Amino acid sequence: MTSSDTPSAVRIERRPGVVRLIMNRPADGNAFTLEMAREALAALRDAESDPDIHVLTLTGEGRFFCAGGDVTSMASFEAGDRPAFLSELADAAHDVALAMMRSRLLIIAGVNGTAAGAGFGLVLNSDWVLASDQSSMLAAYSKIGLSPDTGVAYLLPRALGHQRATDLALNGRVLSGAEAVDWGLANEVTAAASFAARLTEVEDRFLSGAVQTYGPTKKLLRATALAGYVEHLRNESASIAELSGHPDTVQRVDRFVGKKSG
Repeated sequence: MTSSDTPSAVRIERRPGVVRLIMNRPADGNAFTLEMAREALAALRDAESDPDIHVLTLTGEGRFFCAGGDVTSMASFEAGDRPAFLSELADAAHDVALAMMRSRLLIIAGVNGTAAGAGFGLVLNSDWVLASDQSSMLAAYSKIGLSPDTGVAYLLPRALGHQRATDLALNGRVLSGAEAVDWGLANEVTAAASFAARLTEVEDRFLSGAVQTYGPTKKLLRATALAGYVEHLRNESASIAELSGHPDTVQRVDRFVGKKSG
């Protein structure tokens, strides 16, 4: 707990070999905030430093995995102040994404519900993805006039090719959990009723493996992607921040949260 009456934005659960990070803002769709990004990064680094931890699982509390960046907070700023806020939020989220990519830990995304925007990015930065049959994955940025962040524009074309990545990034396409498996963005889909149990089984399966190989193998598998990742994340931050001040984007964001512009 961060205080006596305020729950942490990320709840941490531990058992031998595994750390779970549970995004814990269910009333707000587990929207990614500065606080959530900082708590997730600190927890990831703490797990990384423990030689007895080999698997890190990221999942969400409630109906959402993560509905994306905190649009409500963005809308609370005047148009001229939004670029600075978006730049800070994107940079914080990118610190998490980069830490996930570089981590020696086997990172599982347990996609219990909707993964949109930055939440979709967290899925793409993971190593193994279990999706509920009630989950969905979408880019969502163009709906509010923004460009992707959290590595989405970098990882999607590498996973899907340009045409399918464009369909998701610009055409508003939504993938079900089963479709995410078909498209190669998730490893397995399971019924919502058995999701929690199956997620534990997946963790246990990796724990029973040759855990000493996970870090070195990830380093090799990620080497090509990481070569240009830092610069790309920097470009994503600059792009989303600049677009946040565009008049059409301001109106789209305000409509999204039910705020009257002007």
